[in-house]
Amino acid sequence: MNIPTSSEKKMVNLTIDGNAVSVPIGTTVYQAAKQLKIDIPVFCYLDRMPPFGACRMCLVQVDKMPKLQTSCTLEAVEGMVVHTQASEAVKGRESILEFLLINHPLDCPICDKGGECPLQDHAYNHGPGLSRFFEEKRRFKKPIPLGPVLMLDRERCIVCARCTRFGDLIAGDHALEMIDRGYKTEVGTPHGRPVESKFIGNTISICPVGALTSQVYRFRARPWDNIHTSSTCTLCPVGCSSILDSRDGEIMRTRAQENKAVNDIWLCDKGWFGYEFSSSTQRLNQPLIRRNGQLEPATWEEALNLITEKLQASKAHGKIGAIGGNPLTFEENYLYQKLFRNYLGTPHIDHRLEGPLLTLQEEGLMPGMEMTIGETEELSYAFIMGLDLTEEFPIVWLRLKQAINKGAKVVFMGHFAPEIAPHLEQTLLHSPGQELEMIHKHLSAIQDLSQNNSRGALFVGRQYLSSPLRLSILSKLLEIQEKTPHLTLNIMEGNGNSLGARLAGMRPDLGPGQTPLTSLGHNTQTLVDTMAEQGWDYLHIAGANPARKFPTALWNLVRQKLKFMVVQDIFLTETAEQADVVLPTLSYVEKEGTFINIEGRKQKLLPGKEIPENIYSDADIFIKIAIKLGYPLSLDSTCEQLINQPNRLRRSSKLNNTLRNDSDGTAHLRATFAHVLFDQGVRMKHNSHLIKLVKPPSIRIHPDEALYYQLNEGDLISVVANKKSIEGRLHLDQEVARGTVVLPLGFDDIPTQNLGFTLFNGMAVEIHKLSIIPH
Repeated sequence: MNIPTSSEKKMVNLTIDGNAVSVPIGTTVYQAAKQLKIDIPVFCYLDRMPPFGACRMCLVQVDKMPKLQTSCTLEAVEGMVVHTQASEAVKGRESILEFLLINHPLDCPICDKGGECPLQDHAYNHGPGLSRFFEEKRRFKKPIPLGPVLMLDRERCIVCARCTRFGDLIAGDHALEMIDRGYKTEVGTPHGRPVESKFIGNTISICPVGALTSQVYRFRARPWDNIHTSSTCTLCPVGCSSILDSRDGEIMRTRAQENKAVNDIWLCDKGWFGYEFSSSTQRLNQPLIRRNGQLEPATWEEALNLITEKLQASKAHGKIGAIGGNPLTFEENYLYQKLFRNYLGTPHIDHRLEGPLLTLQEEGLMPGMEMTIGETEELSYAFIMGLDLTEEFPIVWLRLKQAINKGAKVVFMGHFAPEIAPHLEQTLLHSPGQELEMIHKHLSAIQDLSQNNSRGALFVGRQYLSSPLRLSILSKLLEIQEKTPHLTLNIMEGNGNSLGARLAGMRPDLGPGQTPLTSLGHNTQTLVDTMAEQGWDYLHIAGANPARKFPTALWNLVRQKLKFMVVQDIFLTETAEQADVVLPTLSYVEKEGTFINIEGRKQKLLPGKEIPENIYSDADIFIKIAIKLGYPLSLDSTCEQLINQPNRLRRSSKLNNTLRNDSDGTAHLRATFAHVLFDQGVRMKHNSHLIKLVKPPSIRIHPDEALYYQLNEGDLISVVANKKSIEGRLHLDQEVARGTVVLPLGFDDIPTQNLGFTLFNGMAVEIHKLSIIPH
């Protein structure tokens, strides 16, 4: 269906408080008044959700209507005359406030909402001034923990239903619900269980009365005491605009900053609460040097002198490697590769840690979106192919959900059903290796949905992109795109600022600006293999923890043969514990620089937290090393030009389609790998609240496979592949395709990385029940 533009929409004319206004048909009186900058108080109304009319606070008087009307639900019609300041309307709003305040506690001096509370503001501007009620207020147990980050104060709740409707209409997770009826109505969770949501921080933000508060921010600061800094969240590739609120140099909380092109007014819970690690007492606060087998405190001068000595000695042999970059800013990545490639002469540079690591030819298409995240809301249809949106790109799901609310048809194809499956038109499951077959089988569905000039999108995730069939899959999708008008192809892979690292030149085959290189170095995988086999002189790691990403046996062999290793990080990670020099660096809330998100959009980071003493940014560390080496390292005109380039990504529409198939065609079970938003990474471990959101990992198969292998829920099993094995608890899941074993990534409890560095989806595996449970 063609959507009419605003110029094509039929207009209606009405008068509000004597002011004439023309608005598109379907506009509410409240929205029309807002257009005239006329203030009408609301509680339940939120312009990101359909009108509800629960609070009755927005009462107005309309000519020829015998009773007061709720302006948020009343549609404007031709010739309507509205009075917002008529005595009856004013009196009606006063009465509503008086009723709400009967049992509302006088908590303002200790309420976290104080100073930014709509109820406070409305009581002052629209309230009666005096209360006629002298009875005892209702009292309830308070606060009630609804989950690791969410607290409920029942006495403050005015039952506006913003929080429950957010879960129903925006997030689709139904995390909160209204329980009981009448004056007993209260907010709760389904069946009284701890709240389950990746977006619950948003309910705290939109609660108009302080009934829902954050355990992380509770009683820490007043909004007028906070210093507000606009920045960007770097904890996933979406790059949400955020506000860092700080007091006395410490981050008190993070909030969403409105950006309609990216995150609108929302954040996921990692964005709301993920900053906590920056204030951990376990952070590194000084350099460390290994002496007599032990890491000991050192001065910056001692650490930099030792690094310089080792680099100068290693430069002649060329056995120098540089790994990392995803948590670093674009500018830091640019300096990183410039120092090691241009001055030290090594081509062995890579920011990628997770396999499979592909050459440019094998990759086919680079990661990125061909549309803005905000444009997702305007889609008429979409196909999600092998992508678990809420786990990998959570805010993209919130925007896509709005398209579904408007009638968009969304179909999922993949190895296991995502959390969002109940909201989709279809969920089509298949085992790894059948991707091309599924695309061919459902090609007609794409063609049917693309009729009538509608806008569509293909979102392709790592279940498809980490397949040996990647090039064939992408070639087919390009073919479909060329034949389908208004269809975008979005390659959804990466971590943090990985696209920024790529564009800065942190790859062995690409220089800054994605300039192809003729003298190629090792990628992370071949570098690690080479170091394990031949030994190596020097390895520099910045913002990466390969000891948790690589097979343990392989990494231990690397470390035995590696002569010297330097790690720049915030914490003493598993990798840092094995380093010869450890350099403390800054977190994302303390840095200034550029973040490039999955769209290719350049966004600024600004420090919202006081810079810890004796700690430097990664950029400053690279410059300090360069000074010691006598190399004038700085950001140059090339870097500036790259930052100022247009945001949108440009791709080739042609692929050299070489079919690659490394899988065993006779295998009964094939592995696929599950990325999660909340894992056991080092930053999560140092986040006292978010760590409680981490779910115990499990190995998932369909119940039919369990029957075949005589396995039961909770059995301890081993998974064998590449002559290696891992162990974990079994979970039977109807939403997993038959013939598929789902293995989690990012967990200490199930070290999937030990199956090998190159983890292609579709890898043949065997499963066995362990008869002896180890202690």
